[in-house]
Amino acid sequence: MQSERARKIRDAALIVWDEAPMSPGLQLTVVDRLLRDVMGSELPFGGKPMLFAGDFRQILPVVRRGSRADIVMSSIRHNSLWRGMERFNLVRNMRADNDARFAAWLLQLGNGRLPAVDGVPDTVQIPRAMTCDVADLIDFVYPEQMSLANVDDFSRRIVLCPRNDECRAVNRDVLQRVDGAQRSYTSIDTVVVDDPDEVANFPTEFLNSLEPDGLPPYRLTLKVGSIVMLLRNLEPKRRLCNGTRLVVTELRHHNFKARILNVDAQDDIVVPAIPLTSSGEDDLPIIMRRVQFPVRLSFAMTINKSQGQTFDRVGLLLPSPVFTHGQLYVAFSRERNAQSLRVGMYTDVTKNIVYREVLD
Repeated sequence: MQSERARKIRDAALIVWDEAPMSPGLQLTVVDRLLRDVMGSELPFGGKPMLFAGDFRQILPVVRRGSRADIVMSSIRHNSLWRGMERFNLVRNMRADNDARFAAWLLQLGNGRLPAVDGVPDTVQIPRAMTCDVADLIDFVYPEQMSLANVDDFSRRIVLCPRNDECRAVNRDVLQRVDGAQRSYTSIDTVVVDDPDEVANFPTEFLNSLEPDGLPPYRLTLKVGSIVMLLRNLEPKRRLCNGTRLVVTELRHHNFKARILNVDAQDDIVVPAIPLTSSGEDDLPIIMRRVQFPVRLSFAMTINKSQGQTFDRVGLLLPSPVFTHGQLYVAFSRERNAQSLRVGMYTDVTKNIVYREVLD
């Protein structure tokens, strides 16, 4: 397996690294050492041409409980290899190419150049034409009647939220609009410990109540016609990767059928229940093992998860403000024009966090 991978690396004329600003600088060092070893060269990246694509206005590497300085220092800009790179700046927003005014406003938003409100740092006023009441946001994004028959009408729409808790609430509300057969699946939860006597300290009811990041819920309620997102790589060759969105086509006792959204001539796939383990990077004092379908409802997703995607209509739910660099810019730049976006908020003033030291 390693020799086949090495052969592909040696034969590659160019290696492309997408969404590079979101990658920790340590990954750059690891890839550099790997390519030097495979190519038998002490040149940077083994002498292979590398193309790094991305925008530093977008979200930076995630550093759990890290300060602003920790996040900035973890980016590839502070890796020693960065100094030897030739940099090109793209100045044209291709996604919003047909709405020049919106594209110019996005650039100011991403650069942190919009006027602060009443002199308060990291604040910005959202244009009134883009805002709506929080209660009306779902109506803007999704139709009242949703089913497998009209999935094309809402498959390229999304509600974005800063936090997972807000996503769960939106997903539950939108699921009620789907007209299709419904089934709930419960997981099998256990705790991973070295001492068997420790298992008694974590009753099953307690484990069932937990929903760590990256794991599906204990009780997963689905309907035919509902949209879900994969949480694990099932079969990359068939594009069944972490983050892929599917539409449920058939519910069974022990599995369900689904197909990839917006892909023509795609056969239905069978999604099985698999063992999933918590990452250990969350606030849980234990490692939990959950046997469940590796999916979550995906009528709403976090801003971080949406990076790199394009939607026909976007609702941004902001009852609470964003909390790190680039989140507001990423959320506003997922669509092609201002008419396809609404921000659900209680006031037209919110936070826009921009780390200027990364952009300069």
